[in-house]
This record gives sequence, C-alpha cells and structure tokens, in this order.
Amino acid sequence: MESMKLSFCISVLVGFWVLLGSGCSHSDGPRDVDLYAQFLARDSHYTVGGQHIVIPRVAMSGPDHTFDLHNRQVAPSVPQRLAALPTDPNSPQRVDSLGVVLRQYQYSYPAGSSICPLLSREWLRLTCTGKGHGLLKRLPDEFELLDRAKLEILQSRYTVGRERQYDHVKAMALRPGVTEMICDRQSQYCTAAVEVLPGLLAIWMMVWLDGKSGATLAESQGAALLQLVGRGLGPTEDLTLADAD
Repeated sequence: MESMKLSFCISVLVGFWVLLGSGCSHSDGPRDVDLYAQFLARDSHYTVGGQHIVIPRVAMSGPDHTFDLHNRQVAPSVPQRLAALPTDPNSPQRVDSLGVVLRQYQYSYPAGSSICPLLSREWLRLTCTGKGHGLLKRLPDEFELLDRAKLEILQSRYTVGRERQYDHVKAMALRPGVTEMICDRQSQYCTAAVEVLPGLLAIWMMVWLDGKSGATLAESQGAALLQLVGRGLGPTEDLTLADAD
C-alpha cells in the first residue's frame, strides 16, 4: 500500500512538472522557461529580396518559429534551437518570405513576461508591452515580407473569398512606396501591398470599410510599414521610430 501511495505521489509530481513546461530551476543551468524566453527574444538575421532583415522569433508567424513549452517532447530541444538560430549579422539566412506578427507578446506565451525586457529593439519592446503609440499603432497586426521576384509563393495562398493572393498582387503596379489594394469579389477582405524597399514587398490582409475610408486605412498602414521596415527591421534600429507620429 505504501509503495502504491509513493508511486501515485511521484506520478502527480511528474505531471505537475510537465504542466509547468519544466519551469523549475536547475542548479546546473537556467530554467527551460528562461531558455524559451531567450529563444523567442533572440534576434535572427535574414536576407529577403536582397534586404537584410533583423527580427526576433517571437515576431515571426508559423509553427516553424514558435513552440509550446507544455509539450515535454519539445522543451528539451530549446538549447539546440537557440544554437541553430541565424544570429550572425554577417551571415544572414536567405529566405523568400517572412511572416510577421505584432501583438502584446507578454500575454501570448508561457514566458511572456520574461520576453519583453530581452528584446533588443525599443519599438518592439513597446509593442510587446502594449505601450506602442503613434506610427506603431497604425501597423497591421500581421503582414508578410516577400521577395518581389518570388510572387509564385502566393499561388497557394487564398483569401477569404477563395481568390488567390497571387492574382491580386500580380495585378498591382507595385510602385516603390505606393500602397495598392485589391479586394475579393465576394467578401469584404482585401489584399494590400507596398514595395517597402527595392525588391522587398510587404503584403497584408485587411477588411474593406467603404470607398474612401478603406483606401485611407490601407494607405495609412502601408506608410507605417514603409517606416517600420526601413527604420526598425534593418541591421540598425532608428531609435526615433518608437516615438514617430
């Protein structure tokens, strides 16, 4: 009977440890939750459309860039993932596109409160804690940076109205710095795009409001993205971006 009780207690403790995502401290190293925060906050360096982009994993969309510490099969790989990040500014990893998500990360992850102070860029620390204002408030919540020469990537992307994003963007003139928008024929959703740097497009989805206000919103978001990419995502951050109107 005593052995059964002991076995039960051990099972409960193991289950609790897994639920916490191995968040307990170890004497021989940092907690997994701290490593998780480091992984998400670490700057990664990429080349997209010939442009050097610096972005932490926490701001990247897609399952390849984030994971859940509650999964005990994933947590032990955190140190390995840290080591594999393309963190060398002199050797950025070449990719065709990057998905970017902007939100209050402190509420989005188990290690959320630990992530914000670790972020290297002021504009992103403000975004992380919800203190962004001015230009930062005009950015779309999600957008994609795409090599202009790789539009075919969009052939498998569909809008709410089941239209291909490729057809929307292909029909645009894509003049440098000029925001364009094409909407679904059978939904209120639109594809907006702007060439933010030579050879680099920013593409995002938005809801159509009405004629004038919808176009005005797209132009406002496009202008904000133009500033963000040029001043906030390059090799060096323009510190005035955080306070830009």
